Amino acid sequence: MKCDVLIVGAGPAGLWAAQKIGDAGLDVIILEEHLAIGLQKHCSGWILGCEFSREIFHELTDVIPHQPVSRMIVRDPLSHNIVEDIEDSGWGGYLVRRELLDRELARRAIVSGAKLYLHTKATSFIREDDRVVGVKTSSSSLPSIHAKIIICADGLQSATMRGFARGSIGTPEETETYPGVQMELAGVKDVSPGQIEMYEGDDPSLHGRSLWPHGQGITLASFSSFEAYIHIRSRKDNLFSHKIASSNPIYISSFQNRKNMGFYYSRFTQDGVVYIGEASGGSGIVHGMISGHYAAKAAIASLREGMTYPQWIKDFEQMMQQSDIVKVPFCYRHIRVHYGTYRTWLERLASIKV
Repeated sequence: MKCDVLIVGAGPAGLWAAQKIGDAGLDVIILEEHLAIGLQKHCSGWILGCEFSREIFHELTDVIPHQPVSRMIVRDPLSHNIVEDIEDSGWGGYLVRRELLDRELARRAIVSGAKLYLHTKATSFIREDDRVVGVKTSSSSLPSIHAKIIICADGLQSATMRGFARGSIGTPEETETYPGVQMELAGVKDVSPGQIEMYEGDDPSLHGRSLWPHGQGITLASFSSFEAYIHIRSRKDNLFSHKIASSNPIYISSFQNRKNMGFYYSRFTQDGVVYIGEASGGSGIVHGMISGHYAAKAAIASLREGMTYPQWIKDFEQMMQQSDIVKVPFCYRHIRVHYGTYRTWLERLASIKV
């Protein structure tokens, strides 16, 4: 099979790029290795408030259940002291269920003309003259696809041994990962929908924990393992454990996360392949979609306006290097070191635009 643009991965970055490319009248194919859009889940579902999200998400909030974000509270879990209390000043945005967001973005991409293939994993690149021209897949009915442009959007997996970024655009240090589990918890006490809670302190098992209260009594949280969740839930000496003491998971998903979460790799292309979203090292829904916007812009310019390779690749690199998303990375596990305070981080996030 042949197409104009092939996108590997159907997360927000890849799906947004697919919609934009499809809207331009180009032939685009999306490959997704899972059986359903939105799997596996390892995201808080936070769509941060900024110029980009305000422009596009007023349409999405009409069809996707959402919870406006009004506040972020940073606490010491042992002393219960509030370290920072930041009310929404434009950065808040929404909490959404990621699988519902992704499926709506997939629907819009298909309406634009994109073709989506589920349960079809890109297993390796096809190269000609030192340039990637297609992929081999896990599907016996669609063993290979050739395309004029390849966009890699395979998410966090790209940093693992099974992914494409590792060993191509990311160094071993940049792609180093650690395991974790994300849970949707019912029964979390003393949280308010839309008020994000972050925990910082001297206890390493509690430091960096967070609670993301959605509507309908569901709160998202991540742990190093299910056993760690059980242990922390049973503790009686801290505020975080008190809040989850009566909780029960209704959804559990394992994941690998990068130790340098949110920080982009030093390059965004390799052998003609464009990397976007978490495959490029970044993190965050809005950051991923904006990188997809740039990839679509470069692809359309190449195929419709006659921009030749490698110039359109260089233009994409330049757009990314000069972008707000690279200057203000979504790196909430490294905020103190990179920004100093959560307030500074949130205020800078609010200024992000395309």
